Amino acid sequence: MKMIAQKMGVSAMTVSLALKDHPRISKKTRDEVKRVAEEMGYRTNPMVSSLMAHIRSSRPVPYQANLAFFSDFGSPEAWKDLTFIREAYQGICDRAEEQGFLIDSFWLNQEGMQKGRIGKILNSRNIQGVILSPLAETGALDYLDWSQWSSAALGDSLLSPRLHRVTHHQFHGMEILMDHLTQKGYRRIGLAIDTLSDSKVGHAWSSYMAGHLLRLPVKDRVPIFLAPEIPRDAILRKFTTWYERHQPEVLVGHDALLDLMRELKLRIPEDVAFAHLSLPSKLFTDSELPLSGLDQNWRQIGAAAVDLVVAQIYRNERGIPEIPKTILLEGSWVEGATTPEV
Repeated sequence: MKMIAQKMGVSAMTVSLALKDHPRISKKTRDEVKRVAEEMGYRTNPMVSSLMAHIRSSRPVPYQANLAFFSDFGSPEAWKDLTFIREAYQGICDRAEEQGFLIDSFWLNQEGMQKGRIGKILNSRNIQGVILSPLAETGALDYLDWSQWSSAALGDSLLSPRLHRVTHHQFHGMEILMDHLTQKGYRRIGLAIDTLSDSKVGHAWSSYMAGHLLRLPVKDRVPIFLAPEIPRDAILRKFTTWYERHQPEVLVGHDALLDLMRELKLRIPEDVAFAHLSLPSKLFTDSELPLSGLDQNWRQIGAAAVDLVVAQIYRNERGIPEIPKTILLEGSWVEGATTPEV
């Protein structure tokens, strides 16, 4: 790099940053450095790069810039009531701090945000990276000018544009949960979820369960209960009919299912066992019965989203990717008191 710098009459730091596509170096200079480097036969040494990364990681990281966190739930603070998003946000903040970034949160439904105001705010604060929270409903955010930012979405609820995204491996997570339940001796396993939750994970929950049911003896099959978007009292009646007809040994679902079970005064696990699809649950405190189920590891998902956005910033990659990538993180089983051995 020193030889390249001497030939071009620039500093070795300029060469180093240019070869990393750092946005501090102009595109013209970056292209010229790469051209000269190629002519001189320069190749990166992965062992040296690894050593330098280790050395840098042992030093305090100076402040770099701020990243934006977008959410669209009912109020500016509403996302904090959702445990999985709160966990993801904590992971985002922790990893951002490690890399010298801070986080500014923005509510997309604030007046004027859809008319370009948010772009002006981010530009005025020199915010180059955006992490999008899972949306309240599956949908599109095409009205935003994504060309300005390096970005990543959490989860699968954003349908358009197709950004890079980080999410839990929902299909495999369901497999982990079902494996633990069957190993405990459960045979009649009932999945009960609402259509919105299922659509926000690309129908991974119901898709896995549908395939699983096909491989079971007929006597062990419990049809999936997909709650439609109808009044709550109607859902409760439909769920009651479904539960009494099929008599599952264990129910699998989210907090909404726990609500239905409480209204029916079903005792857990005396009347029916229960496994949660996304722990921790906001409905159960530490003083109550510890729940069994799946931890989707949203804190790690948030951290991975920061890594994805920061890498794009350093490579000067902005806008909607031509070929978006999806990073899938594994979930883990949480042993509680709601799924005792059969």
